[in-house]
Amino acid sequence: MKTKYSVVGLDCPNCAAKLEGMIAKVEGIDSAKINFLSEKLTVESGLPAADLLAAVRETAKAFSAKVKIEEL
Repeated sequence: MKTKYSVVGLDCPNCAAKLEGMIAKVEGIDSAKINFLSEKLTVESGLPAADLLAAVRETAKAFSAKVKIEEL
């Protein structure tokens, strides 16, 4: 299932690519794609919605305390 989130607090496309790679490595996540310009994250996963959001937020927090992931 594809799920989209808003990503706030990324400073540059390189940071977006790094975070994208970190999220894609989370167990249970099949793929992740961040569009830096639109500040959107698209994740493909079979995880339940609440677990997926928690995993994505935890990964973003580990990447940078100023990056926030919000539901659309």
